[in-house]
Amino acid sequence: MIRVGLVGLGFMGQNHFRTYAEVPGAQLVAVADKVPERVASEAASLSGNLGGDPHPLDLCHLSRYTSLDEVLADESVDCVDLCTPTHLHAEMTVRALEAGKHVICEKPMALNVAEGERMIAAAEASDRLLFIAQCIRFWPAYEVLAEMIAAGDLGRLVSAKFTRLSSAPTWAESGWLLDTDLSGGALLDLHIHDVDFLLSVLGAPPAVLARAGNRISSGEPVDHVITTYLYEDLVCVAEGGWGFPAGFPFYMGFQVLGEQGCLDFGLSNDPPLAFYRADGERVIPDYPAGDGYGRELNYFMECLEKGEQPTRVTAQGALEAVGVVAAERESVRTGQIVAL
Repeated sequence: MIRVGLVGLGFMGQNHFRTYAEVPGAQLVAVADKVPERVASEAASLSGNLGGDPHPLDLCHLSRYTSLDEVLADESVDCVDLCTPTHLHAEMTVRALEAGKHVICEKPMALNVAEGERMIAAAEASDRLLFIAQCIRFWPAYEVLAEMIAAGDLGRLVSAKFTRLSSAPTWAESGWLLDTDLSGGALLDLHIHDVDFLLSVLGAPPAVLARAGNRISSGEPVDHVITTYLYEDLVCVAEGGWGFPAGFPFYMGFQVLGEQGCLDFGLSNDPPLAFYRADGERVIPDYPAGDGYGRELNYFMECLEKGEQPTRVTAQGALEAVGVVAAERESVRTGQIVAL
């Protein structure tokens, strides 16, 4: 049993808190947040772009702290789960690894490649495991796509489109998600889900060309991006943005077309996932219900139990996605194709 200390009880931290009840290999023993009310014996529920559980969190049976230092000093904690703002990821990860703890770090890995490299170096020096929680790789519909691509069930790929759209993330404390210096903006916090996934199934493209626009931001922050990944033999596009008005429903989806048909997924589709075969038949794939959060945490707990480095998401792979997003940002800035 891996004993976990969860740091950060905002929307995603509360998501992880509730998810640990579904992870048999983990025991949540401690929580921490700099806001004392969030680590009260009964903490108010928070919501985000995926909604939220309205019931308060029962924390009375856990060790409750207001700093990372207290969690690191807790000898009962084997693994630290960091659900803190992105600009804190590198510093907190390095400190936790140096304290002898394994680390789960929410996506995105870091604000930039240099910070991510520090995290990887610290993991290597500490002989502890570092896992970046890129949940889309574990989302059931995306797992179906990855399996079909790997098995050649789509045939030669012709085109791929990934989409992720949201209203503005105003739920974050003090609006930190809308501060690009703290979150990296929509490109790094939202759009990176699809960047990471397409890299995992298609590999890195030679270059990218991105165009962007703003509705709620000005200057460097980017609310909405459409990027073309310039593979030699595949049309690949990803669109991501959080500039939509309040009340706009969160949406994610993909359409991947190959010689043998098209796999289509969308949250608002009925059914959400369908394979339209080249012969005209529609096939509804059999895949598990639910999301990727429990699946990713369970996977890493299994890695810890076995003492094996995670391979489904490596720290280096997560860092590659940060680098591609940086190239997209440069393409937006210059209006030019940026080689990788």
